[in-house]
Amino acid sequence: MTTQDDAARILRRMDAPDAGHDSNLTLTVEAADGCVILHAAGEIDVVTAPRLQDELEQLIARHPGSVMIVDLTEVGFLASAGLAVLMRSSELDERSRFMVVASGPATVRPLELTGLSDALDVHATVEAAMATV
Repeated sequence: MTTQDDAARILRRMDAPDAGHDSNLTLTVEAADGCVILHAAGEIDVVTAPRLQDELEQLIARHPGSVMIVDLTEVGFLASAGLAVLMRSSELDERSRFMVVASGPATVRPLELTGLSDALDVHATVEAAMATV
């Protein structure tokens, strides 16, 4: 049986995870042909999603009105927390074009099951996304 104190401790741990726990997500940024590309590798879950959100917010703020591509091809797990980050980030700057690159069942399936593949501009490769610019 979980007490209120136990539940509060669990919630605090979820809100402020240890820094060591987000090592399953690597983020790298690349600028190419007028696009800002954020490459993600690893797992995007409730622990790592805030880090992804922070990085996207900073990139969008630094590059307003630009083409933002989030490359998920090296992501092995995409949880609902990550899906929420993608949706929120796509709405941060009305002047920016926001695209997601997803291939493979770990990323495509969650996007399709939630209907986000219709709501977001999704491509199979970075090259395919850049070809639409």
